[in-house]
Amino acid sequence: MKNKIKILLITSLVLIFNSKCALMNGSIEYEYNDPIYNPAPSRNITISFTKSDDHPDTYKDGMFIEGMKKTSLGIDGGYIFTKPRGPEIIKNAFITELKNLGFNVSQVSNPNVPEIQIQVNQFFMEPEIGLFFVDIISVIDINLLVINKNKIYKRRFKSIGEVMNIQCYDILYYIALDRSLKKLSKKTLPEVVDLINQIKTEN
Repeated sequence: MKNKIKILLITSLVLIFNSKCALMNGSIEYEYNDPIYNPAPSRNITISFTKSDDHPDTYKDGMFIEGMKKTSLGIDGGYIFTKPRGPEIIKNAFITELKNLGFNVSQVSNPNVPEIQIQVNQFFMEPEIGLFFVDIISVIDINLLVINKNKIYKRRFKSIGEVMNIQCYDILYYIALDRSLKKLSKKTLPEVVDLINQIKTEN
C-alpha cells in the first residue's frame, strides 16, 4: 500500500512539473546576441552572403513548424514557431560572426567575390520528457556552400543545443536554440575562414 502511495505521489509531481509544456502553441522571438567572436580588425576581404533557405524536402506540406511541445506523458501537445524563421536566424548569426571576424559582408551576388549560401536540412526543437526533468533539445543541420567562380565547396554541419530543467518554459527553447547556434558557429566558421583565405591566395 505504501509503495502505491509513493508511486501516486511521484506521478502527481511529474504531472505538475511538466504541465507547462503541454497543450498550447508557443512563439519564440529570437535575436542572435553575444557572438562567440569579438570584433576584429578588417581583413579587407569582401564576401557575399546571398541565400539561406530550407531544403526543398523539409516542409512539403507548407507548415513551417520549428518545434514541438509534449505533455508529461510524451504526447505531442503543441507547436513551436520562431520569429524570424529558422533560415533567417541562421543567416543573421553567420553575418554577425563574419563581420566580427573582419570580413566585409554583402548580401548581393558578385561574381568577383566568394559567395556563401546555406541550405537548412533541419531546424527543430523538442523536449525529451524524463521522470523528474525535461531536456529541451535544439537540432540544426545545414549544408554550407562557398561558391567561387566555377568552383563550389560544400560541407554539411550539424549542431545540438540542450538545456535541462524541472519545468518546461518557452524560454528554455530560446536557450537551447542559442546554444545550438553558438556550437554551429564554432564548427563552421574556422573552416569558412580558412577556405576564403585559400581562395584569396589563389586569386
